[in-house]
Amino acid sequence: MTLPSTLNKTTSHLLEMACEAVDQLGAAGLLVLPEGNLDWKAVREVCQSTRVLVAVLEKHVETVAEAGLVPVEVEPVDAGIVERITLALIESVANDLLRSGARVVVVYAAFDSDLDSISTIRLGERLERLSARDLRALETSVPFETLKAIVDIAVAVGREGREGKPVGTLIVVGDTREVMARARTLGFDPVKGYRRKERNIRDARVREAIKEIAQLDGAIVVSRDGTVEAACQMIDAPTTGLALPKGLGTRHWTGAAITKVTTAVAVAVSESTGTVRIFQNGEIVLRIAPIGRARALKWTDPEIEPPPPRAEKGN
Repeated sequence: MTLPSTLNKTTSHLLEMACEAVDQLGAAGLLVLPEGNLDWKAVREVCQSTRVLVAVLEKHVETVAEAGLVPVEVEPVDAGIVERITLALIESVANDLLRSGARVVVVYAAFDSDLDSISTIRLGERLERLSARDLRALETSVPFETLKAIVDIAVAVGREGREGKPVGTLIVVGDTREVMARARTLGFDPVKGYRRKERNIRDARVREAIKEIAQLDGAIVVSRDGTVEAACQMIDAPTTGLALPKGLGTRHWTGAAITKVTTAVAVAVSESTGTVRIFQNGEIVLRIAPIGRARALKWTDPEIEPPPPRAEKGN
């Protein structure tokens, strides 16, 4: 093949190998996460008939589409490559570009500004039970941008912990009035006294602060617009009639319970495994296994157990 002059040889060869992997694995397509803009017509020429999805900012969407590639519009985020891949996959599924359970080959820049790495991901391992319907249902009560920012925080907490120690947390977003009516502060609230604009999770500094607060006991309550309303909250909601997989502790039962009696969405991070679970209407609607901290967890039909005693420590 004659390599397009607008792509360097390394990038072109990497794309060729990725496209071969798509064919050999029977993957749903190739997802490209560039650090900047590329000559997308040249990418199309290298990849030929392979279905190529490209995670790009809004300003590049039209150019990517004109080149015959599939644009996946993502927001600019100050996050590592793992979080960016996860959010690009979520966005792809949310827009019916990929299906849950599909295998995807991903090309991205892990060590430099140029594309230099290939990974194969099965969405059944990373985004278990995720579907477009699930995300659209979530968006009816919480704006998608707020939800994505919270998922970004949760995934980072689950994978990294803080200072090398595993951390679990619960973030409840939306329907703030009803949630706070069922909450009380444990000791002190670290966000109390700050102005609203200083408490919005769309600010990278606030997201880092939330990762620190996640180490403290109690839930973090966030409004639909991304403002952190309160932290270190004990939430009291009935668990009657709920059913969750065995092994989940009070944190998860609380997330399920509060979403059953309000229109809020709850995001729980397991301290023991780093797994992120999103709850709505008292049920788990999205599960993200940690990448890098533990092997991907395979979803199976769960065994159900009754709610735990009130005094149980959440995992």
